[in-house]
Amino acid sequence: MKPNRVCIIGAGAAGLATAHSLSHAGISFDCFEAGSQLGGIWRFGNDSGSSVYSSLITNTSQVNMQLFGYPMPARPNDFLTHHQVLEYLTSFAEQAELAERIAFSTRVIAVEPREYGGFQVTAESRSGERLSRDYEAVVVATGCHSKPKWPRIPGFFNGKMMHACEYRIRDVFLGKRVVVAGFGASGADIACDAVDAARSVILSTRSGGYLVPRYVHGRPRDQNTRAWLALLPRAAIKLLWRLMLYRRSVSPKVCAVLERGASSFAKPAVINDHLATLIDADRVAVKPGIERFEGNRVVFSDGSFTDCDLLVCATGYEPAYSFFSPDVAGQNGSFVDRYLRVVAPDQPDLYFVGRISVVGAFFPVLERQAMWVADLIGGRCVLPEPAEMKRRASKESKMAVSIYPDAGRREDTVEYYPYLRALSREHRAGLARRPRANPALADRVVALDPDFSS
Repeated sequence: MKPNRVCIIGAGAAGLATAHSLSHAGISFDCFEAGSQLGGIWRFGNDSGSSVYSSLITNTSQVNMQLFGYPMPARPNDFLTHHQVLEYLTSFAEQAELAERIAFSTRVIAVEPREYGGFQVTAESRSGERLSRDYEAVVVATGCHSKPKWPRIPGFFNGKMMHACEYRIRDVFLGKRVVVAGFGASGADIACDAVDAARSVILSTRSGGYLVPRYVHGRPRDQNTRAWLALLPRAAIKLLWRLMLYRRSVSPKVCAVLERGASSFAKPAVINDHLATLIDADRVAVKPGIERFEGNRVVFSDGSFTDCDLLVCATGYEPAYSFFSPDVAGQNGSFVDRYLRVVAPDQPDLYFVGRISVVGAFFPVLERQAMWVADLIGGRCVLPEPAEMKRRASKESKMAVSIYPDAGRREDTVEYYPYLRALSREHRAGLARRPRANPALADRVVALDPDFSS
């Protein structure tokens, strides 16, 4: 029996998108998932250790969360609960006959490049049984939420400290004086969740930021955007952004406490429909960054302080690839610089799908990354020279950092339309690099993205 060519690590949305693309291209693969079921972070209480909190709803409307044309069931709510996203992913996997091709409760513990090309992958089941197989290529689809980033705060704290990744239900806040450190999507959500259970709630933010609602003029925000706007000069985009901020129904009080010291585009705006009202009602107080601990006391950078029983660190995540040895990670710069956030320039046949922070819809990006990877592995698409990829990857990372210096995952932050346009352009170029390229393949890529053909 011929061994499968590709190893996919992870069976969340990114892993399923990759599996679908490889299957559609006729490429054999194995998919390993640490959890006992598919869905990744979208499965509440996932026994893989990565899971959403119970109150989470999407910031992308359902029309922009379809994969490969598989229809989203009609629902009255524009923004889906995590249960509804999981239902969709499960149905998609069943329709595409992917579930039976996933090895569940099996964690990849080692990915070792072979001297003569490809990789040896070692995986371990929960019973302790290990298997090692050779693959031509590996696709890392483990997402971005496996290793929490903890803040470094001087002093000693007597209360309880937890990371946002540990939060599931609001009962943990009952009767407690709560401080939430970090003003991102999860920090805002958790502060709102804590209000009805906690004794007091403070949101701490070092750099501030901008708060925007899910709806604009009665329509989901992501359905009001236009691809051509991304073609405007940066100065014009910033001007339009400021006009949009001016037209928000956000009180001067909220602007004063959240946007103090913030600058446009320093980090993605936070989408939340409840936080502004809670701040106006003095149910959530906003403080600057935490300077130090003093026993049960949290001292902020403006000299104010509060007694705290529970500190929730909504401070983001760090890249985590525990299956790569320190030598492999070191030789590849910990995989920070990846060509179009997907290809490791110094490690042939290693790809990352879903390791990205998108200002905009996420699922369409997964779909296009997975299609490109399938064409690369299948030989229908050819990459630029490694030196050129490395140069461009470094430039991409530096540009992202310069645009979003305060973002939690700034090197991996991309804007939806410009990124899809760049990905589509490279996909077409790669098809053209292949000797005697089939013009129909390039036509297929262009047809998928009529908005990005320029």
